Amino acid sequence: MSTRRATSIRRRWVTRGLTCLGVVIAILLGLFTAVGGWGLLAGLRGPPKAFDASALPPAPDYAKGGAWLALPGRNGLERSTPPETAVIDERTARADVFFVHPTTFKGSPVWNAPFDATNDAAPLNRPVLLAQVSVFNACCRLYAPRYRQATLGALKEMRALDAAYGDVARAFRYFIAHHNAGRPFIIASHSQGTAHAIRLLQDEILGTPLEKRLVAAYLIGGYVPDTFGQVGLPICEAARQTGCVVSYNTSEAGRSGTRMITDNRAYWWRGVHVVNGRSRALCVNPLTWRRHGAAPKDANHGSLPFPAAPFGTAAGTLPALVPHLTGAACRDGLLEVEVPWSAPSGFMDKLSILFGSYHLNDYGLFYDALRRNAVDRVAAWQVANHAR
Repeated sequence: MSTRRATSIRRRWVTRGLTCLGVVIAILLGLFTAVGGWGLLAGLRGPPKAFDASALPPAPDYAKGGAWLALPGRNGLERSTPPETAVIDERTARADVFFVHPTTFKGSPVWNAPFDATNDAAPLNRPVLLAQVSVFNACCRLYAPRYRQATLGALKEMRALDAAYGDVARAFRYFIAHHNAGRPFIIASHSQGTAHAIRLLQDEILGTPLEKRLVAAYLIGGYVPDTFGQVGLPICEAARQTGCVVSYNTSEAGRSGTRMITDNRAYWWRGVHVVNGRSRALCVNPLTWRRHGAAPKDANHGSLPFPAAPFGTAAGTLPALVPHLTGAACRDGLLEVEVPWSAPSGFMDKLSILFGSYHLNDYGLFYDALRRNAVDRVAAWQVANHAR
C-alpha cells in the first residue's frame, strides 16, 4: 500500500471518528438540556453577595402553625396514602415523628431562604410531604418544622448551615415542650435535613433522658458516618431493633455520581464541624435492615413514583405502589439499585439520568418497606418499654 493511500485512509477514519464523537457530544448536550442540566448547574452556584448574618430573613416562631410544614390536625398532604392503605388516627397514635426536610428552595439567590417561602419558590415542599413525610403516617403523629434552609449553593457555607440548624434545634425543643407529651419519637430526615439531624441527635438527644424515648433515626439521603456508635447511637442491624440509626444513599449499580453526597464528608461530630472526615458513609439496606448482603427485587413490595402536579392542598390518595421494581445491595457506602428503563414514569429524573443518583426518590423506591418498618419499630419499642 502506498504512503499516500495509507494517509488517505487514516484521514477518512479520523474524520469519521470525529464525526461520531461530534454526534455523541451533541446527543449528550441535548440530553443534558432536556433534563434541565443547565438549570441544575445554575442552582449550585452560590449567592452573588457574601454571607452576612445580619441579612438573614426573620426567624420562625414555632408557637405559630405557619412555622410548620407538617403539623397534626391539618389533614395535610402528609396524611395521603397509597390505595387500600390505612392512616393512623392522630388522636390515638402512640408515637411522633420529627421530620427535618431537605432543601426544597429553588436556586441560590440568597444564602438562607425565608422559612415561609411559597410553594412556587420552594417547589419541593409538597413532594416532600407526599413522598417522604407520609411514609410515617401509619405509625405516628407528624411534625416537620419549616426553617431558614441553606440554599443549594450555600451548602458548603458553615454559617448558613449553622443558621438553618439553629431553627431546627429551636423547633425540636418546642416540639418536646409543647407537643410530644412524653411519647416515644422517631427522628427522620433527608438530604440537608440529615446534616441537621446528625447534629440534633448529638446536641439534644443522646446522653439525655430523651434518648430512652428515641425509637429510631432514619437519616436518609445524606452523608452519615458509619461510626455513629461512638457517640452512643448504634447502627440498626435488625428490623425491630430500636434506639438505632438507619442511613443510605441510593445509586444506580455501577455508577458513581451519588458519591457527590457520600464523599462530601463535612458533618457535625462531638461538638465541632468536621471537614474531610475519614469515616465511610453508613449504608443500611432498607429491604433487609442490615448493613451487609443483597436483597432481590421480590423483597421490595412497593415503590412510590415521585409525585407530580397537581398536588392539591389536603390529604388524598397517592399513586399505586409499584411492586418488585428493584432490589438493593449496600456496596462501598452506597445502596445500589437497578431500576429498569421500562419502569413507569416517576422513577427517572435528571439526577438519575445524568449521574445515576436516585437522591430525589431515596424514600419512594422503598416506600412500603420504610412504612412497615416504622410501624414495626414503634411496636417493638412499646413492647420493650411496657415489659420494662
